[in-house]
Amino acid sequence: MVARVLGLLGLLTSVVATLMLTLVALKFFPTLPGCGPESGCDKVTSGIWGSIPWIGWPVSFIGLCYFTSMLVIWLRGGLSRYYLWIMRLGMLCSVGFVVIMISEQALCKWCLVSHVGNLVAWSCAEFLLWGTREPRLPGALRNHWLIRRGGRDGEVVRTGDPVGGLTFVALTLVLVVALAVQNSRERARNAEGLLANQSEIAAGTTDQAAISRLKARNVIGPEDAAVQVVLFTDYQCPDCKKTEKLLATIQGEREDMSIAIKHYPYCTECNDRAFRTAHPNACWAARAAEAAGIIGGPEGFERMHNWLFDRGGSFTQVQLAQGLAELGFDPQQFLEIMTSDEVLEDVRADAEDGYQLGLFYTPMMFINGVEFKWYYGGGDINNVRKTVNIAAESGGRSVRPTERNQKLFDDWKYGRNRSTAGNRLEPWRGEGPVEVVIFGDYQHQSARQAEQILKDLQAKGHEFKYAWRHAPWESRGESPWLVVDSKNLARGVEAARELGGEEARWRAHDWAITNGGRMSQEDIAKGIAQAAGLPAAEVFATMSSPKIKNKLQRDEQDKKRTWRSHNPVILIDQRHVPRWKDPGIDSQGFIEALILSASEEPMSSGPG
Repeated sequence: MVARVLGLLGLLTSVVATLMLTLVALKFFPTLPGCGPESGCDKVTSGIWGSIPWIGWPVSFIGLCYFTSMLVIWLRGGLSRYYLWIMRLGMLCSVGFVVIMISEQALCKWCLVSHVGNLVAWSCAEFLLWGTREPRLPGALRNHWLIRRGGRDGEVVRTGDPVGGLTFVALTLVLVVALAVQNSRERARNAEGLLANQSEIAAGTTDQAAISRLKARNVIGPEDAAVQVVLFTDYQCPDCKKTEKLLATIQGEREDMSIAIKHYPYCTECNDRAFRTAHPNACWAARAAEAAGIIGGPEGFERMHNWLFDRGGSFTQVQLAQGLAELGFDPQQFLEIMTSDEVLEDVRADAEDGYQLGLFYTPMMFINGVEFKWYYGGGDINNVRKTVNIAAESGGRSVRPTERNQKLFDDWKYGRNRSTAGNRLEPWRGEGPVEVVIFGDYQHQSARQAEQILKDLQAKGHEFKYAWRHAPWESRGESPWLVVDSKNLARGVEAARELGGEEARWRAHDWAITNGGRMSQEDIAKGIAQAAGLPAAEVFATMSSPKIKNKLQRDEQDKKRTWRSHNPVILIDQRHVPRWKDPGIDSQGFIEALILSASEEPMSSGPG
């Protein structure tokens, strides 16, 4: 009996874990607790082991169908030696996936839970059925033996229950339909955005202010082409490589298209605007491309450009020497130019141009001066081909991009609706038609700055209301704030709301945002209780209640659904505010422009 219960619990655990992973794959949730960007979960589910090659079927779908069908068999008492062999195969798959996670140093917590549940269920099945091997007996005795040895609980061992297979097939069909519906909705949204983007390219509003930002030293194809594509790229960026090959294919189909290459290496050695070094060889790759262009002109640049992308931007000194010989460059001359200060400054100048045009991730593509928004389907060669045709048919208008502030404004203005149901349940400070939501951490300086900006704007007479939702889940890094204390501050503020209502909650909020550092949970409870006029003992007890825990979990999920990374996250009029703290931006002026736009629709222009 114990083995049956343990096996049941193991399969239930596996079903729940794979169900959650399946809901993420279907985009019901952006991610799961403990599975943020670049986490083990993200690497496994988004990597080569997360889906079936060629068909793109998520592995979590197979896991859900398998575990659910085995659970149905277990509940029906239909476990047999036939299904035991299937469970053994499933066990080997689980072991294999665990080995892969360990070798890849990518631990997916939810995947691990599902595999542990599977191993528990398999162990229990072996225990229940290991002694049911049929002896060679006459017919009557054999039937008597089967009834007596039909399992340790005495039931007959079935040779195969079709319900298990039917469950697998039925659930697979449900997932096929669900995935098709989700993909259809995503395609419809992308098609709408792409159509608007193509209309921009066809209309070609001229803005001379940023014309110099798209001038490039290295152009592949005719410089006076009717369709001029400018690509900001990083030779170690996989998406850049895909985009470059896609553009090269389209360029090979026509004679009126050029591709200008500008560098934006995600490496702080040559790009002061890179927030971290994600691609350690990207600077040297960019410098190699520049050196090839100086020595060999457009043809020399193109040869090196292709060589670098073929290698993913990575090379050793030996490999570079071999490559230079193959490409026909003099090694000594090449290295002298490649390591020169002039080449370094050229790469830095490109990166600065990209930054001022609003680049945040590579690749960034402009077609006849208008940004092609790749997230609306830029990975589909037919979408890009059609857009290039539209640009060619527009008569080669001289269209230019906007400067960085205007682009960031447009990114917000035409961004997707990021509202969540949880926003409506929050208390609001201030009144007005515009809603502002901050997902913040009480000990995060940027979150404090964001709220102070909102207070200052309200003091200036702007009519809007704002809500504060909790997001104390960011990695500490070099910051002085501590996650555990931030969580306790958030719990204390919500406890004040539970005990004293919205007014008490805002008083507790004001205390929390001005008090930080190392504090015990008891000290936080006392401080909040004093600020909100509540009994400290009740605040302390309520901080650990399941209701408060659920509230913070909902905030966490809604924050990730809104924007996965960075703290704080700001929403204005249900749209995400991009990079409001970037160097060179007047943060208060930028947020003020967005609030004015939201309250004065339609607005003809953004910030200057």
